[in-house]
Amino acid sequence: MKVAVVLACLLVAVAAKPQFGTFGLGGFGGARGSANSGSTQGQSSGLFGNNQIQNSFANAQGSAFGRGASLNSAGSNVGQSIGLFGNRQFANNRATSNQFGR
Repeated sequence: MKVAVVLACLLVAVAAKPQFGTFGLGGFGGARGSANSGSTQGQSSGLFGNNQIQNSFANAQGSAFGRGASLNSAGSNVGQSIGLFGNRQFANNRATSNQFGR
């Protein structure tokens, strides 16, 4: 019974293994990549009015060869709301870079 459970677990692990095609250099490959994101925000009120600064960035990049894979995603947004209880600024940044090699 224990052997059957171990075999079942191994079968699940093999079935869940990611597959990335069959092209390549003799059945091996690799990948590399990077991701970064950030934001800058500032607000000042003075005699001549309000000044606001908002900057947001996100980037992700990668490369793969052979049977490797590189999955990259990035996004950013900024926003501002002016309301009865004051002003608000916000920024959302997301950057991911995932590499798989064989």
